Amino acid sequence: MEWQPTPFTAPLLVAAIASFGFAGYALKNRLRGGRPLVRSFVGVTVGAGLWALAYAAQLSATTLAETLFWNRFVWIGVGILAVAWPAFVLAYVDWREWFRPKRFVLLCAVPVAAVTAILAVGVNPFFYRSPALSASNGYLVLTFLPTPALIGFIAYTYVVNVFTFLVLGSVALTRDGVFRRQAALLLIAGIAPMTAGILGVWGAFGTTFVDYTPITFAGTSVVLGWVVFRHRLFDLSPVARDVVFANLSDGVVVVRSDRRIADVNDPARALFPSAAVGSRVDEAFEDAPAVIDAIDGEIGNGGDAQATGANPEIRVTIDRGNDPRILTVTPHEIDDDAAGYSTGGGTVLLFRDVTAQETLQRRYRALIEKSPNVIAVCGTDGLVRYASPSVERLLGHTPAEVEGRPAIDLVHPDDREESQRLLERAFETRDPQTVAHRLIHANGNWRQFETTVERLFEDTDEVVITATDVTESRRYKQRLQVLNRVLRHDLKNDANVIGGYAGLLRDHVDDEGAEYLDTIDRKVQTLTHLSDQAREIDVALHNEGGRATIDLAELLTRLCTALESAFPRATVSVSVPETAVVRADELLESAVRNVLENAVVHHDGGTPIVEASVDTADGGYRIAVDDDGPGIPSVERTVFSEVRETPLEHASGLGLWLVHWIVSQSGGDLTIEMREPRGTSVTIWLPAADDAELDPTTER
Repeated sequence: MEWQPTPFTAPLLVAAIASFGFAGYALKNRLRGGRPLVRSFVGVTVGAGLWALAYAAQLSATTLAETLFWNRFVWIGVGILAVAWPAFVLAYVDWREWFRPKRFVLLCAVPVAAVTAILAVGVNPFFYRSPALSASNGYLVLTFLPTPALIGFIAYTYVVNVFTFLVLGSVALTRDGVFRRQAALLLIAGIAPMTAGILGVWGAFGTTFVDYTPITFAGTSVVLGWVVFRHRLFDLSPVARDVVFANLSDGVVVVRSDRRIADVNDPARALFPSAAVGSRVDEAFEDAPAVIDAIDGEIGNGGDAQATGANPEIRVTIDRGNDPRILTVTPHEIDDDAAGYSTGGGTVLLFRDVTAQETLQRRYRALIEKSPNVIAVCGTDGLVRYASPSVERLLGHTPAEVEGRPAIDLVHPDDREESQRLLERAFETRDPQTVAHRLIHANGNWRQFETTVERLFEDTDEVVITATDVTESRRYKQRLQVLNRVLRHDLKNDANVIGGYAGLLRDHVDDEGAEYLDTIDRKVQTLTHLSDQAREIDVALHNEGGRATIDLAELLTRLCTALESAFPRATVSVSVPETAVVRADELLESAVRNVLENAVVHHDGGTPIVEASVDTADGGYRIAVDDDGPGIPSVERTVFSEVRETPLEHASGLGLWLVHWIVSQSGGDLTIEMREPRGTSVTIWLPAADDAELDPTTER
């Protein structure tokens, strides 16, 4: 066989050798398990290599028969490449549905039909009409007229190629980093051969009927080598990244078996700035060695690792100054069987920022641990599953001593039946159950507790128990009851006895002694008045806050009339409108009577003067009581402004407490001012009743 030299032989042989070299590398090192990306890459390199080698032989042939013989192998290479290139692009972007049998058959249909027809009937007459060898620039080239089948096949390949270029262009525009560079280089490797082929047909290179497409494979082989080795095409190809990574709020890092990062999304990159694609895990997670241990499979049950089935969840704290972050990290081994093809192994790390949840849990934990109450959790078996640290301070038992014991063991024997019934009822209803009972202290004493039991959650078999120690408050209440009884009953009885004996002495003393008896009478009246005020205060403290519609005009007129009858020496004047209806506490009458009586009882002169009035003010009504007495000491006037207990140096102080409580309960205001040159002005403002509250039952 005679061969002719051409300027294209050497580039074509270089392209063929490079293509077959890449195919051999992929077959030897990367084709484990038939991974679609690697398998289609082998198809691209084999097709390109066969095309370039066969075309070099075709251009070197000197007879038409030899030329057409080698041309058949050219079309076999073209057919392989027509299937392998779109398959390679689809595998690169992980469109796996195209590798299902039915779809893949569609992808192969046209190229396989064309190659089958060529092998069966030959390129002449299937693709070529009137083929011949023609001299061009000193060597022979194949010339022909294209058939419709050739034009259709070329159009098909151009449409498919344009589609793959659009896919790669989209990747290059929408992704960043190494993936953008990968896609851009692959786009160049795909566009260059097709562009060279089109320009060659137009005669742009000065030689007609020479296909420059395989000649460019020498240059595109360099590009492919750069993508494979420099940009780690097989290791760092995007695996459905738009779906898996871009839309996740959690951080995701893919680590290959060689301990290099294959992919990382933006949330993970924000947590670990050193976690770049291609970097080693030792550098990326230098601040979190537990993550490296998880990748290496060295996590045990100690430290922060918490086993949760096959994949341990690791808790990691990243402290970079003023913003520490708490993360949970879950490693997942890449399963080739689940993927459907060989991935080369590796690990997917899922990072979840739980800083907010952890902070909230710590706050709840601190609230429980520092709570002044005993907080416990009890199951349906009656055993204590959790006890707060306050149990040691209130009952002298450590939480460990209480947990695991029946909750009822701590209850006084006489209170156990009711407490057990309440505990059982709490499991049956959503409503909280409350009981007062006694609990045993570690020192053997019984402490009074008020306990509430309620379901922890709807779908759990646990209840939460909140026990409040009321031992001291109960004792304080008992002491107040005793003092109140002494003040209200015994003091009044003794004062009446003293008054009675003082009356008997009036017939046995002279005029000078009568003056002393008058003093005794005044003090007896003061003590009796104090006892009555104590009774009214007790009623006010136990009042449930009932409101009534009260006419201040009628009330003040009636109380002033009663005051004149009780104290004939006093001069009392009253000025009221026709009506002045308010909505106030039912005990308002006691408050107004105390103000009027204080103006007379504590007067130091012979004829007290009291002026009382009602007028409108600020959407309500104002009661004003003015007297000409010595005035109320400033220390007693602070009881309503400072809302705290002050030394009751004057009996009026107790009455002021009563007035303050009732007026406040009514939603009103109380003010006390000193008059010049002497006297006191007490003002009570109360809100007016609404029209809806004015009915025939209004208190008059």
